[in-house]
Amino acid sequence: MGHSTGEEPLGERLGCWIDGAERFPQPWMAVCDPASEEPFAHVPVCDASWVHRAVAGAVHAHKAWQKTAPHHRRDVLRSWARLLRTHKDDLSNLLSRETGKVRSAAASEVDNTAQLTDYFAEEAYRLSGVLPLLGDPQRHTLVVREPVGVVAAITPFNYPLSTLICKAAPALAVGCAVVAKPDEHTPLSTVTVAKLAAEAGLPPGLFQVVTGPGPLTGAALVDHPDVRCISFTGSTDVGKEIQRRAASSVKRLILELGGTCPAVICEDADWRPHLPAMIAQAYKNSGQYCYRITRLYVARSLWEAFVPEFTERAMSLRVGSPEEPDVDLGPLNHRDILRRVEDQVSRARQAGATIRQAPLPGRLTRGFYYPPTVITNLPAHSPLLDEEIFGPVTFLLPFDDEAEVVAEANRSPYGLAAYVFTGNLSTGLRLAHDLEAGSVWINGIHQALPDAPFGGMKQSGLGREKSRFGVEAFTELKTIYMAY
Repeated sequence: MGHSTGEEPLGERLGCWIDGAERFPQPWMAVCDPASEEPFAHVPVCDASWVHRAVAGAVHAHKAWQKTAPHHRRDVLRSWARLLRTHKDDLSNLLSRETGKVRSAAASEVDNTAQLTDYFAEEAYRLSGVLPLLGDPQRHTLVVREPVGVVAAITPFNYPLSTLICKAAPALAVGCAVVAKPDEHTPLSTVTVAKLAAEAGLPPGLFQVVTGPGPLTGAALVDHPDVRCISFTGSTDVGKEIQRRAASSVKRLILELGGTCPAVICEDADWRPHLPAMIAQAYKNSGQYCYRITRLYVARSLWEAFVPEFTERAMSLRVGSPEEPDVDLGPLNHRDILRRVEDQVSRARQAGATIRQAPLPGRLTRGFYYPPTVITNLPAHSPLLDEEIFGPVTFLLPFDDEAEVVAEANRSPYGLAAYVFTGNLSTGLRLAHDLEAGSVWINGIHQALPDAPFGGMKQSGLGREKSRFGVEAFTELKTIYMAY
């Protein structure tokens, strides 16, 4: 995060978004370009008074919105999705600059955000209640769903738009109001899509955006008594802090936290056709990806063939500025992330591991760049295997039998996702049942589907996003007993 200042900032200024208008409280906070390390825009630092103003507006707007017809809420969200597609180029450029991801990846995120908005608009429209048949003609029991109220949507820097829309779109679709707090390093795209939401017809106050650092702005939002639900995507440590703070007022929580996701390559796997997908899932977005492959457990009989081919593909990934054509990996998002990854790889080297890294191009004299890295020969039970590594780093580890690899994969405190490659579907399903992960891919890797629930076990989080389960998460069940 750039420093805060009360002085007139240089560069573009975007305000927070409260009650249908851009607001410009001071002090200002700089937003830096990860490729140059230079500030290029400023946003306000919203203190507790501005957070209170945003929540109060959301409470007021929610009262009318929850009584609107579901088809009207659906139509507004679909208009929002159309505007996201219309402004794809501008959004992609802004997203690329504030995150550091390559342009094609930024464009893909905008596409995915629009697709998810459309999906949630339709899925929420299908919500229904239940009227159990109790056999008493003068008594009926009606079970209905009502919106939970004001939702705090706190989002990370790696996918600012797609993570936001997985919270905001279903919450708005079922009748909630949303106060979004984007990561302090990537607030610009969130403010921009808030303006598009207003253009799409969303009434003032229903989608508020407060900008600022987590310990100030985020904490004020989490602590606010009128916030009924917190949906957070980010680190496990911050998720634990939110859980502690939310306990005092028993807020509903949806926490999508960290991961150190394993891939198991069994002895009978036809692994070569899947190698490009493994590389993509391990290194895309420069490894800043919650369900990326971090640990690859390779059957010992495949080790001598697999390691050099995987390493060669990883070393061939092209690192450069997001503005350059044909670049695979851009910079990490900010200096703290870079320093953490550097420290983790340094600790692996000190422990005696073998480190393979592609050299960075000499032209990259500035920016938070880190080379694709493959680590082998890490000592067994290294604590590094239990840490989330948010960078382009993978561990390759051999295994001898199924029981061993399941035990090693599950030893992690995380349980977000896992990947299995085998020539025997029975083996794949058995491993999928034994692996402690919220999602498991067998013999294939693709983006998590909108109509399937996504979330983690253990310290990877609470609750689920996407699918009807992710929509229902923003509702309360109410039972109404009727006698006549």
